[in-house]
Amino acid sequence: MYYLRIGVNLYPTVGGSGYLATRLGQELAHRGHIIHFITYQRPFSLMWEQTRGVHVDLVDSFEYPLFEGTGPPYAMALTSKIIKVATDSKLDLIHAHYAIPHAMAAYMAREIAGIPYVVTLHGSDVHSLGQDPAYKPVVQHTIEKADAVTAVSEFLKKKAHEELGIEREIHVIPNFIDITKFSHLNGVRLYVESGCVGLRKEEEAIELNPEEKILLHASNFRKVKRVVELVEIMRIVVDHFQKARLIIAGDGPTRIEVERKIEALDLCNNIHLLGVKSNMQEIMCSADLFLLNSTLEGMPLVLLEAMACGLPVITTPAGGIPELVRPGTDGMVTKGFDQEEYAQAIIELLENDEKRKNLGKAGRKRVEDSFAAERVVSMYERVFEDILSK
Repeated sequence: MYYLRIGVNLYPTVGGSGYLATRLGQELAHRGHIIHFITYQRPFSLMWEQTRGVHVDLVDSFEYPLFEGTGPPYAMALTSKIIKVATDSKLDLIHAHYAIPHAMAAYMAREIAGIPYVVTLHGSDVHSLGQDPAYKPVVQHTIEKADAVTAVSEFLKKKAHEELGIEREIHVIPNFIDITKFSHLNGVRLYVESGCVGLRKEEEAIELNPEEKILLHASNFRKVKRVVELVEIMRIVVDHFQKARLIIAGDGPTRIEVERKIEALDLCNNIHLLGVKSNMQEIMCSADLFLLNSTLEGMPLVLLEAMACGLPVITTPAGGIPELVRPGTDGMVTKGFDQEEYAQAIIELLENDEKRKNLGKAGRKRVEDSFAAERVVSMYERVFEDILSK
C-alpha cells in the first residue's frame, strides 16, 4: 500500500474513542503514513509521546456575544479547519472517530472540498446518544453518505442497522492494542498504607500485606459503568474477604456519588480512588483481578489492556464484550447484571489462585491472537485503500 496523508477528527480526551483514534494514528504513522489530528486540544495520549509523522492541528475557537447562549459553533469551526488542513497538507481522506459531530464535519468538508471520509462508530454514538431525536437525522445521513463506515464490534453494527436505521455496509474492525506496550511486568505491586495508594517492589509490598487481594477498576465514571453499584458489590465481597481492596482509576460524572457510597457502606479502608493515571500498565500488572460492571459497551479498550497484561477479568455481557471475552475461557462473564451474581464471581476467583492464573494466561493469548495492533491496523489500511481506488 502506498503512503497516505490522513486527517483524523476525534475527541482528544481520556475516553475510549479518542484513545483508539490516537493509537491508530500513531500506528499508521509508524507504517509511514502522515497523520493530522484535527481537534480542539492535543490528544491526551500524545501528552507524553512524540511520534514522527504525527501532527496536531487545533480548531480555532473564539468567544462572541451572540454565542453566549449556545457556545461557539464547534462543528462549523471543525469543518473549516478540516478544509484548511486538507488543502494545505494535501490530505487523501478524513477519518472521523465517533459520529457526533465528527461525521457531520467530515461530510460538510467533502461537500465543500471533495475529500472522502470514513466514519468509525464507537458506542454511544450508535446505541444511545446517536438515537436521540436531537441528533439522529444528522447522524443517520452523515453515516449513510460516508465513503466507508466501520464499527468496533458486531454488536454496534447490529445496533446501527436495526435501531439507528443505517442500510449501508458497515465493516467490523475491533479495537486493538500494542501488545508490546501492554504486557505483564514482574516485580511491582500495589500497596495501601495510611490511605495512600502506590507502587512498590513486589517483595516489599508483600511484606506489608501478605493476604491482601487487589481488585482494579478503571473507567470514566459514566452511569453505564456502574461504579456506584461496584462499590455495593464490594460490600458483599469484603464480608467474605476483609483484606480485599478495590482500586479505582479514572474520574467522571458519578465520582461524588461513588465517594458518598464508599463512606455510607463503611468501605473507606477497602476502596481507594486513584484519579486519572498514565501508568496503567504498572497498575494493572500489580493487581489480582480487573472488574468491569457496565450495562452497555462497544468494545472496551480497558479490557484489552487488562487481558494483555495477563490480568484476569470479571465482566458483564454488555454490548460487544462477549465478542472479546469468551465466558469461562478468556475471563469470567456474568450471565446477567445482578450484584449478588457479580460478587460471587469475584469471591470464586479470589478463592482459586490457579483459576485466576489460567484465565490471565488465556486472556493474554486471546489478545495476541485476535486484537494485536499488527493485525487490526492492516484492516483499516484495506478500507482506506478500497475507497481511494474507486
